[in-house]
Amino acid sequence: MNKSAINKTLWLSGLVTGAMVGAYLYKNKDDFGPQKEKLNNLLGDFQTIIGDLKTKLLEVKSEGLEATKTALQSAKEKVDKVK
Repeated sequence: MNKSAINKTLWLSGLVTGAMVGAYLYKNKDDFGPQKEKLNNLLGDFQTIIGDLKTKLLEVKSEGLEATKTALQSAKEKVDKVK
């Protein structure tokens, strides 16, 4: 088999597998109700964690920027004193 035939076979098998999984999930959608609620709760927790992480990253970025400004200012003052 050449590379093109292998790619087509893999693509077609992925398509068939996706259709079969979709049909199974649709057929058994009533069985997944409690799981869906758990997943929604986990997603809510994940969003909260991401929000907290974003806030902390912004704080660290600001602190790093201020530290860099202070270090550059200090270096500039030392250079000016040497001149």
